[in-house]
Amino acid sequence: MPTLVKDIVGDVITLLSQVPGVATQLYASDRIRMHVQDAWLMEIQEMWWPDYMFYQSIPLDGTTGALTQDLKGSISYVDDYGDIAAVYVGGRNRKLREFPQSLNPFSLNTGGQVWYMQPDYTVPHRPFKVYPPDSSGSVIVWARQRNDIPFSDNDKLYLDQLLLKYDACWMYCVDDGTVPAQVNKFQLLASNRRRMMKANFAQQPLELDPRFPTDMYISQSEDSGWFTLDQDPLA
Repeated sequence: MPTLVKDIVGDVITLLSQVPGVATQLYASDRIRMHVQDAWLMEIQEMWWPDYMFYQSIPLDGTTGALTQDLKGSISYVDDYGDIAAVYVGGRNRKLREFPQSLNPFSLNTGGQVWYMQPDYTVPHRPFKVYPPDSSGSVIVWARQRNDIPFSDNDKLYLDQLLLKYDACWMYCVDDGTVPAQVNKFQLLASNRRRMMKANFAQQPLELDPRFPTDMYISQSEDSGWFTLDQDPLA
């Protein structure tokens, strides 16, 4: 659930036992907003948070290996190569590999069975290109979106509100340095919340071995009677 920056700032002000209200904390609110922004920048790199991820199919130009469309999700454009989690060739399940330093890119002028990817900032919102340059077809990109920096009060954040709140409180308390126990409290709360959120996103079933048949195959195949205890397998 998205949360407004000003709501997180207001919660931090209350948790720090200051006079409630962003308008009444003319000095502290700007600092706290910066701490919320720093907390977001720190946590967004912690994992590929599903709320910020999206898939997009983009055709290649077939001449230079460049993308023909901007990489854009529902939240933002993607401009950073580090925000590309995976790239697949259309119709395949294997990820493109990053171009190795041991190969000469100018030696790969014609197509082949192996495609590579490399950072490229020639065109905004298209942060990579594909080798060989004459590769044709489309690629499926799994990428991370980002909020605009600097934050404004009405920006919507899609990371956990409680995690960002505890992070910002910890940062403020460390700078203040008057109550060591308060610093330890918010640091522990942030650590526990971070671990909890990562565990929550690991609750869905994951395919550990792609060779294992799908549920649909199992239900329609002759082996649908697995784990039947009263049947002789040799009969």
